[in-house]
Amino acid sequence: MIKRFELTVEAKVEQLARIGEFIADAMRAFGLDDRTSFEVQLAVDEACTNIMHYAYSEAGGTIELSCERRNDAVRVMITDHGTPFDPTAVPPPDLDVDLDDRAVGGLGIYFIRRMVDELAYEYRDGQNVLTLVKRNTGAREWLAGADEAPGSRCPGGETF
Repeated sequence: MIKRFELTVEAKVEQLARIGEFIADAMRAFGLDDRTSFEVQLAVDEACTNIMHYAYSEAGGTIELSCERRNDAVRVMITDHGTPFDPTAVPPPDLDVDLDDRAVGGLGIYFIRRMVDELAYEYRDGQNVLTLVKRNTGAREWLAGADEAPGSRCPGGETF
């Protein structure tokens, strides 16, 4: 059985607490353990913060979130109508460089990748769609094809 929760908020930093509560409530309803739930919350918080700071001009906009559970995995889709940006195309930061020599930025996307099992991006119908998938311990493969390698990118949800 698939459970689904949805939320639409203004893309304003003041909404981060509401987003965090929404994700926590959804993860609790899905029966995820505390650690897994916390990791999903952190990844969503970082992704939404990036949208709030970079996707929209001063005119503002909205962020739409949907959370679904299937088997032992959850999928969070984050949609905005802001400037197109593919976070999956950002190369990983060089963590071996001294802190003083490291470029500013780029750690947030790295952080998101570390918190979730799958990360995918699509720009469709004038919208950025970021998909995060987190599997609980012992979960079956999320993707339709069980022969996919662990950590492979999920397709924007068509097979869900």
